[in-house]
Amino acid sequence: MPDKPPISGSDAGEQTTPMPPAGSVAAPTDDASSADEPQRSTGEMLGEFKLLRRLGKGGMAEVWLAEQTSLHRNVALKLLRHELTVDETYIKRFETEAKAAAGLNHPNIVQVYVVGADRGQHFIAQEYVQGQTLRTLLRKKGPLEVPLALHLIRQVAAALQAASERGIVHRDIKPENIMITKKGEAKVADFGLAQLTLSNEPLHLTQEGTTMGTPLYMSPEQVNGKPLDSRSDLYSFGVTCYHMLTGRPPYQGETAVSVAVQHLQGDAEPLNTVRPDLPPPLCQLVERMMQRDPDERYQTPAAVLEDVRTLIKALKNQQPLDEINLTGESRVGRAKVTRSTGLAWWMVALAVVTIVAASAALGWLQRPGIPDQSQVSSTPAVNQLLSAREQYLQAMFLGDDEEAWLAVQAYFPDEKLWVDRAQEQLALLYLKDPRRYDDARQILEQMESRRREDESYYAKARAGMAALLAYQGNLTQARTILSASQVTFNKHLTGSWRDLVAETRRMIDESADG
Repeated sequence: MPDKPPISGSDAGEQTTPMPPAGSVAAPTDDASSADEPQRSTGEMLGEFKLLRRLGKGGMAEVWLAEQTSLHRNVALKLLRHELTVDETYIKRFETEAKAAAGLNHPNIVQVYVVGADRGQHFIAQEYVQGQTLRTLLRKKGPLEVPLALHLIRQVAAALQAASERGIVHRDIKPENIMITKKGEAKVADFGLAQLTLSNEPLHLTQEGTTMGTPLYMSPEQVNGKPLDSRSDLYSFGVTCYHMLTGRPPYQGETAVSVAVQHLQGDAEPLNTVRPDLPPPLCQLVERMMQRDPDERYQTPAAVLEDVRTLIKALKNQQPLDEINLTGESRVGRAKVTRSTGLAWWMVALAVVTIVAASAALGWLQRPGIPDQSQVSSTPAVNQLLSAREQYLQAMFLGDDEEAWLAVQAYFPDEKLWVDRAQEQLALLYLKDPRRYDDARQILEQMESRRREDESYYAKARAGMAALLAYQGNLTQARTILSASQVTFNKHLTGSWRDLVAETRRMIDESADG
């Protein structure tokens, strides 16, 4: 069963760092709150922090947007629940470890500013991040394509490396604790907060009826209550990467016991079985992180980072990834992963100029509709950023925001690569709304006219045109395009465009069956 949704800000499209129950089995709800919990209000002061508005409430803390008055900056202020802080020995241990986490200063880590207390209320003040969690991104977009996945994996691995060098173990790596900013930067949240778990004691697995939370991502040694090091974080990160690439965690169940047993004894379905389009080296990397025996995993985040950079470099150089040998490759990884057949996944490399450019072109397996007019009117104006790349990444993370995609063209009309990619996304966006079919057709016809210039661009245009015809009831013409273009589609389409062809084919097949 999925984790409890992350805490969100009240502003549209805004989220702050999540506050799920680190290391716990059940996710407590507001009903489980202690009667002794004080009720906070806007304008109240806690130390030097002025409460501005409540952002949400989770199993461990109430989260407020607050102003740090001494520095005139906004922070995410996490007010720890009273029952977690009644044991003085326990809270001193937490404060020691949380203050150590506050010493982590890295662009891919949500910065902890202050760990303190006022009138019995323990709190953590940390960087206020506007964006969304990886969990939210996966809900909206589905499994990520290879370039974007590598883009995020590299950043999280860099964060874990920085923590490992300081001897800090996160203990709760999962999609809810990875923030994605509007510029596409990944930031790991809640270093230090996971120390509130009884990390040196066995996980209690007797609650058969509890809703699953963090155990979806726990390492086997964490389940068994054994001492933890950075390799435990790598296991949890491997499980998170599996979720990132497949759209679901490798192990699922209704109870803590059912999931914990799978972490200890089960075998996850191989990545290349779930996603035949994935390059074998990427499958090897993720599956090695997920090895049950810590000695069979990567031994350090730095080793993971080295292999991720190798794959990213190959993409940049348009090198087929099946030629890549990872430095950390193990006998386990090679034995488990076989070379994919059918889809020529390595063509992904030929479609990118930079890893960030390709990362923006992720597949949308779950395609939400265009926001209604009330939502559009509340969207803030799209400001010009420093480069076309940043403008494109902002549009990607804003999602179905027409103004954001149009801004790429308006602000950077001479940046052909980015304008073309924005046009592709606009075509996909317009195909979702019958009112915009004429706009979709206009873009697709422009794309078709450039066949000699870019065969991949032409293939996308033909896929979009087939879908448009099917949506409008012209199934015979749509079938003709699919039949005539099958070889081109297999060679050039990935992600959302391949999904579009599959959807069109399903419509045609269902009509024939009817």
